[in-house]
Amino acid sequence: MNRYQDTLDRLRFTPEQKQHMTDRLMAAAERPAPRRVLPFHRLAAAGVAAALVLSVGVAGATGALGEVGAAFSAIFGPSTQTEIMDKIGYPVGASDTDNGVTITADAIVGDTYSYAVVYTIQREDGKALVSDQLLARAPDPDDALPLAFQSYDAALQGYRGGSSGNMWFYDADPADSALQFVELRTQSEPLEPGLLTVRFQDLQVYGEDYATCTTLTEGSWKLSFQLAFEDASRTLPCGQTFTLNGAEATLNAVTLSPLSIQADYTVSWAGDTAMDWIEPLPMSITYTDGTTLDLSHAGGASAYGTGSVSCQKGMIFDQLHPLEEVASVTVGDVVIPVSQS
Repeated sequence: MNRYQDTLDRLRFTPEQKQHMTDRLMAAAERPAPRRVLPFHRLAAAGVAAALVLSVGVAGATGALGEVGAAFSAIFGPSTQTEIMDKIGYPVGASDTDNGVTITADAIVGDTYSYAVVYTIQREDGKALVSDQLLARAPDPDDALPLAFQSYDAALQGYRGGSSGNMWFYDADPADSALQFVELRTQSEPLEPGLLTVRFQDLQVYGEDYATCTTLTEGSWKLSFQLAFEDASRTLPCGQTFTLNGAEATLNAVTLSPLSIQADYTVSWAGDTAMDWIEPLPMSITYTDGTTLDLSHAGGASAYGTGSVSCQKGMIFDQLHPLEEVASVTVGDVVIPVSQS
């Protein structure tokens, strides 16, 4: 639930408003997950869930220098290194229009398990999509807007694993009439190049109490584009054992990139729930300048076997760092140096 709570904190709602939203999302999350997943993973998908019309835009990794970094500056910060962004991402340009509103996939970045996509939403006639009063409900540019899609779905061709996500609306440029929507998604299985199809249905706005939504713009949009970014991930040496909640655990793999991290581990006893094997796991990164990043709040998923449980814990970072700036990764009490060669 931690990563979902992080999303609610970004919106700066009162505790009562957050609870209303949580209750609404839990009621909507009726689709069974393919794996046993922490609650956030289903709640986030249900909270901005979709259906849509076809537009294919294949960009490849040939975007103009800095274009991808500019698209993601509001997500990963204005100091985002364009060399990293242009290596692991590319501009997309796929779009679809319905009922006078166009949704465009601006850019994508990704690695072995994760990807992030920024979309722009705007009216064809150039008029503002939402009122100034609604924009004022997010007084800080970093705050998410109180918007949602009635339904939303992202499907990668041929992919059969589970996934988790985090998504929100924001206004990247108050001087124009467009709004932005970003999705950060992590898959349980490695991503393969293929066609990503994204569907959106009806743009909605939350009421003042965040307990209900009303339709702002009806529409059905469908975008399809290629997932084919350069993977800058590195697999760290593993096989170490450590103790988690009194049980022996084996660290099977740690996959690290400038965008995200994922740890795969097996616990030898599986008598408790998924959260008992994921949330308590300490995880952090130490950078070459001596600073650290606590990743203990990262989400995860688990799959139960006979006498054991296989777990994954990971997240997409708030800021991107080249791997040359990473000194080590710590999982449990296992410290793994990151080679700078």
